[in-house]
Amino acid sequence: MNNYKGFDFDDWMEFYSKGNTYSYSKAEILSIYELARFSLENGDIHRAEILFLGLTNIVPDFVPAWLGLTYVYIQQGSDEDALNAAKMAYRYAPERIEAILFYASCLLSCGDLNTAGMYLGEVADKVGNGISLSPNVSRFFYFQMARYQALAEEG
Repeated sequence: MNNYKGFDFDDWMEFYSKGNTYSYSKAEILSIYELARFSLENGDIHRAEILFLGLTNIVPDFVPAWLGLTYVYIQQGSDEDALNAAKMAYRYAPERIEAILFYASCLLSCGDLNTAGMYLGEVADKVGNGISLSPNVSRFFYFQMARYQALAEEG
C-alpha cells in the first residue's frame, strides 16, 4: 500500500522513519486511520473525532488525519476548530490540493474572503497549468470557487 487516495506513504514513511520516536508501525497507523474513516462514513462523528485526534497526536505530520479532523469539525459546525485543523494539514503538505482546498473552504466559513481567494487562485493556477484533479476534488474546487464568488458579491 504505497499510495492511498493520492497520499504517498513511501515519501511520508521515509520522513517519518528519520525522526520516528513513536511506537506505531505504518500498518497500525493505517488501521487506525481506516477505522476513523469508517466511523465517519457511518455517522459516528464523535468516534471519528477521537480517532483522528489520536492520530494527530501520535503522528503530527499525518495529513490525512488532519483533513479527516477538519471534516469532523465542519460537520459539527465548529468553524474555528476546522480552520485550525485545515491549517495544520496545509502546514505539513502545502503542495497538496486537498489541503489547500480544505483550508480555503474553512477560511470562507470564517469570513476571510481575501485569504481564501488567494488559496483558491493558487489551485486555479495549478489547474490552468495542467494539474489533473480527481472528479471529487474537481467538484469541491468548483463549488468553493462558486461559494467564494457568491460571498464576494454579498460583501
